[in-house]
Amino acid sequence: MLMSGFKKWPTHQKIILPILVVLGFGMLVNETQIREPKPVNLLVSNPEIVDGDTFRIDGRRYRLIGMDAPDSDRNGDVLKTAAGLYLEELVRQNGPMDCTSTFLDKPLAAEGICRQNRSSWGRMNLSCRFRSNGASVGATMVRHGYAVDFRQHSGLAYAALMKDAAREARGLWGVDYRAMRQLAIERGRLPESCEK
Repeated sequence: MLMSGFKKWPTHQKIILPILVVLGFGMLVNETQIREPKPVNLLVSNPEIVDGDTFRIDGRRYRLIGMDAPDSDRNGDVLKTAAGLYLEELVRQNGPMDCTSTFLDKPLAAEGICRQNRSSWGRMNLSCRFRSNGASVGATMVRHGYAVDFRQHSGLAYAALMKDAAREARGLWGVDYRAMRQLAIERGRLPESCEK
């Protein structure tokens, strides 16, 4: 019945309908691509380190995902500066990083990852490994005590490394335990939108 009704349409309408269907489908596909961009893969050779979890390449800022380094503290940004210097030294010693917008340490997660955004605060979120030894940059920062696990982005992938660093007072845990503990508590909370 639908087909017989379609046959009665004027010729120009028979042509327009398929075109509208194709355009509508194209807009739907385009909308999906805008919401979920394709993964990005980068070789990062000589980044400008901004702080313990952010670096810049050609003016564009990138953030290491799954962990958080101190941004400020009551001691005049001593922890922020130290975390940035440590990341800078890691990159200097280990060389280029292979980075992707997909969280590489997901197999370490103890729970589902709530937020897998590919960008935050104007920065692209990246997970990086050193090309020289395959070590996770985020895991290394947490393990050595210069960052904490960021639960909503890591699914607790780095929680055990963070607990060991705190217990042994490694890195910034030995400088200002209270500030690092407070950061760990804040980053260990899930927003209501993530809670089950």
